[in-house]
Amino acid sequence: MRKLYNKKLRFFARVLGVIIFAVFTGCQDDLLETEIDFDSEGITLKSAKANNFMVISKSETLPEGLVNELASLGEIVKTIPEIGIAVVKTTAPNFKTKVSKLSDVQSVVADLSLKWLEPVKVFPMASPPSIGDDEEFFPFQWGLDAIDAPEAWNAGFKGEGAKVFILDSGIDAEHPDLSPNLNTTLSKSFVPDEDWNIQPGFYFNHGTHVAGIIAAADNIATDLNTGVIGVAPKAEIVAVKVLSESDGSGYFSWVIEGVVYAALQGADVINMSLGTVLNTNGFVYDEEGNLLGRYAPQSIQDLKHAMQKAIDFATRSGATVVAAAGNDYMNADGNGSAFVLPADLNNVISVSATAPLNWAYDQTTDLDEIASYSNTGRSLVDISAPGGDFDSEEDLWYYDMIYSTISGGWSFASGTSMASPHVAGVAALIIAKNQGNIAPHEVEKQLLKTADNIDGNGTSDLYGKGRVNAYRAVTE
Repeated sequence: MRKLYNKKLRFFARVLGVIIFAVFTGCQDDLLETEIDFDSEGITLKSAKANNFMVISKSETLPEGLVNELASLGEIVKTIPEIGIAVVKTTAPNFKTKVSKLSDVQSVVADLSLKWLEPVKVFPMASPPSIGDDEEFFPFQWGLDAIDAPEAWNAGFKGEGAKVFILDSGIDAEHPDLSPNLNTTLSKSFVPDEDWNIQPGFYFNHGTHVAGIIAAADNIATDLNTGVIGVAPKAEIVAVKVLSESDGSGYFSWVIEGVVYAALQGADVINMSLGTVLNTNGFVYDEEGNLLGRYAPQSIQDLKHAMQKAIDFATRSGATVVAAAGNDYMNADGNGSAFVLPADLNNVISVSATAPLNWAYDQTTDLDEIASYSNTGRSLVDISAPGGDFDSEEDLWYYDMIYSTISGGWSFASGTSMASPHVAGVAALIIAKNQGNIAPHEVEKQLLKTADNIDGNGTSDLYGKGRVNAYRAVTE
């Protein structure tokens, strides 16, 4: 087994001046954004558009008569006919009440804008480090060692032919570790006035960090010889921007449309390192646990139903969907009213996060401690993967985090958002091995069956079926 602790720690000093990010990416409780009063809800919440509604039809299509009726009541912003959803902007009084009575309509729900990514804590930054002979920063990537990724590569499996769609906040298209594998033709933004290719500069971008974990290219054989390598270094990646790069916010309809788009474009894997916690009772809390108000419980279910329709469409289309379990330090088994979107949905592989403690001082340390922030619970977690942590009190605590690409460079981050792409990358290896001739449920079965049993005989509330193992996934 190729172990990172065999590498000298001479690399540590070189990166001390690099940006260090303690990123708690993924799910959060701070749900909604600006004050509005939704039609017939009777409760004031936070959202950016009071008059944008998702109309969900009873069928998987949008009947022409329904579309015409909606057009008479407002502006049709977009339609997602593959799953029977239309987004309507309207000032019509009692729009929701009127449309809900139409025979073709299942439900009508406000198109909420949520913060799907948590804030980034930024430490003092310096210029990007120079790059040396080969994948110079591989020694920092303890997560690859934890899942036996090098062993999978040495066995001949690097993900070539698999296509991974990354639903996130965009990607740095010019990054030398990402550009060799990035499909710029299929990459697309569903965020108005924002391109999928993020603004230039040297800063943390969530989607770029996630992309590097999945498929940073193996540049040793080229004259690039740049910094990191992904779990599936020859897989194709596609950026699908569904969240604003400025604050990680996005409308439900953006995320839903992104899922459907990925499915239509032939995604093998869809990675969703994003999410939020909703409550079936409709209560909404801020990040300090303070009650903000209550949204109609049925509307919460309608939002969940709309997202599930998109996920089911993707699964039927052949895409394996992987999502972050969330960073709320919540045991889902003890929170009956709370659920995580999209991780809690059917046909989604939900990933908790693992990490070492004080790895910089002892590279033989256990790499499979559950991360201090990770959501857990048998009802939520399917599998675990390296996500990093920031719980150490030692000076080099940040080496317990995940090192990957950012805009214009490389840096550390932690979260279930970093765990999910490790699993997505292994899914790409499985699919590539099978030349695409494998159904999503078979991909999931293989992931879970070959995971390393860390705790609980494959029934752990912390690790699910275990911690993902790339080598076993492609050789057993």
